[in-house]
Amino acid sequence: VIVSLEAECERGDAWDSGKVPSTEFTHIIYKGKPLASETTYYWKVRFWDKDGMPSPYSEIAHFGTGLFSRDEWQGKWIGGANELRKEFAVNGQVSRARAYICGLGYYELRVNGEKVGANVLDPGWTTYDKRALYVTHDITRMLRPGANAVGVILGNGWFKNKALLLQMNIELADGTKTSISSDETWKAANGPIVADNIYNGEAYDARLETSGWDRPGFNDRSWKIAEPVQGPKGVLSAQMMPPIRVMETIVPLKMTNPQPGVYVFDMGQNASGWARLRVSGPRGTAVKMRFAELLYDNGLLNRENLRNARAEDTYILKGEGEEVYEPRFTYHGFRYVELSGFPGVPTAETIRGRVVHTSVKQSGSFAASKPILNGIQRIVTWGQKTNLHSIPTDCDQRDERMGWMGDAQGTAEEALMNFDMAAFYTNFIRDIRDAQDDAGAVPDTVPYVWGKRQADPAWGTAYPLLCWYMYQYYGDRRILEEQHEGLIKYVEFLRSKAEKGLLKYSYYGDWVAVEKTPGSVVSSFYYYYDAKILAEISKILENEKGAKAYGQLAEEIKTAFHKEYFNPQTGNYGNGTQTANALALFLELGPEEARAKAWDNLFDNLAYKNNSHLTTGIIGTKYIMEVLTRFGNSDLAYDIATQTTYPSWGYICLLYTSPSPRDRTR
Repeated sequence: VIVSLEAECERGDAWDSGKVPSTEFTHIIYKGKPLASETTYYWKVRFWDKDGMPSPYSEIAHFGTGLFSRDEWQGKWIGGANELRKEFAVNGQVSRARAYICGLGYYELRVNGEKVGANVLDPGWTTYDKRALYVTHDITRMLRPGANAVGVILGNGWFKNKALLLQMNIELADGTKTSISSDETWKAANGPIVADNIYNGEAYDARLETSGWDRPGFNDRSWKIAEPVQGPKGVLSAQMMPPIRVMETIVPLKMTNPQPGVYVFDMGQNASGWARLRVSGPRGTAVKMRFAELLYDNGLLNRENLRNARAEDTYILKGEGEEVYEPRFTYHGFRYVELSGFPGVPTAETIRGRVVHTSVKQSGSFAASKPILNGIQRIVTWGQKTNLHSIPTDCDQRDERMGWMGDAQGTAEEALMNFDMAAFYTNFIRDIRDAQDDAGAVPDTVPYVWGKRQADPAWGTAYPLLCWYMYQYYGDRRILEEQHEGLIKYVEFLRSKAEKGLLKYSYYGDWVAVEKTPGSVVSSFYYYYDAKILAEISKILENEKGAKAYGQLAEEIKTAFHKEYFNPQTGNYGNGTQTANALALFLELGPEEARAKAWDNLFDNLAYKNNSHLTTGIIGTKYIMEVLTRFGNSDLAYDIATQTTYPSWGYICLLYTSPSPRDRTR
């Protein structure tokens, strides 16, 4: 590997690894000179084959560094309104310019009348008392010699207190450097966004727009001075994961008119995001868009599952020809858009669905000759990506959208198989560590809003499991190194709550199961799993003492689990549910003879008692198909996967999906 400060990258003035005998080809850690802040580095790599012949060098790639220290930030946290602006002069040709911004809850950055970048709902949600994310933008092409202007629009987001910290570092062709930072020299005013809330939506009054506010030469004498405000207490960290973006635009399948003045657009697909509106009409006309996933039989929106989320956007026209609106600081989970207050009759061009989520790249795919399996794969990937909003959420529509850890760990392997999740989960694992308390406990939701501070063990296990999956799927040893101490604290916390080698406390257990499994069975299963994973991680990190200690702990839990939960008369674990036996079989939590009995019971339950249907909740479902395959019964797993009667994936697929504009065959 050669890393250089020169674009041509002919010599490694920052790092030249030389020829390194190794079988590793991913996660090669930089070992050159200390990296400097705000610097671009260029690199290329080559390899030697088994015969010692070198390959050509790769094409030159590059990476940039951000601001490494809070001391490098010159600006102050400012606010006082939701639109902030400043004019400044550039005395020469710009050769390089970077904008570093943390705008909370959300922001939109504008330079000389143009939006900077394609990110939306930026930055990602964090535990703000521990960490806030800043984003780096290359604004070189957007600046010009002479007068310039920068503007920022702020939204509430999850921070609930609008605050801006921004620094633009500008380098001119002659080597001169200057900085523009947020401070009391900025001006502030409230713009056309009169209300914004993640759950309830956005209200936008176009009559309040002030043309040219984000351009030089605008008269801002009536604007007030920006106020210093209290920013987040946590450290500033670069947002090193894919941003949230508009990923797709959906054309509605049809429009209906279920009652006078009310029009309903069917997108043909549940998605997270919002609608783009095109409208012309008199000044002051208020057009409302409401969102839902379901309809009543009369064609009107069924919004019962939204609970207290209003999920509506309102646009008030300025009355100047065709107007185009889409919100900035909210999102909805929806298939249907209800339009009311529209001047005249909408057309096919009036509404477009905008699909919004973290911009992870698809890295895997699945196709089968059985149409129902393709349908299931389709709803799985849609369900996953629309619940990626800087954190893995549990839903995208109602008044929740939390980072529930049980949902995160249950869907992680599916996500890893379908998408490039490396940077996303690296960030979320750090979020979990930020939420960990001094005793080692993690909460049910991260960032913590709902649930218990002492997570259900089936939810808290997201911490060790995600670290483990990152190593298994990506070979990321660094995650294990960085989180080892936190994982030890977590397992030791569980040990402090154990009773005779078992964890008895449980809040949710095998959530939404058809047949209920004792929560202590689920909790003790994860106590063993977490200790086992920690032993394996310690071994990988060559921590022999830790590997031995946690390997021994795992064996003690395993022995206690079998003694407590196996019934030799019935041959079942726990109360004999599919989940109870599947968990014991998945981690081999008993001797071979006992496992054979449990397997016979599980097979009979699945194949005969329930006619190839699952009665498991989110916990048992995750493991049961692998258990079936491991015991040589992939045919039974196939029968379960292709069922279309309740309860089954196929039932959900047929009940809640219809062909999308891009996929009209099932």
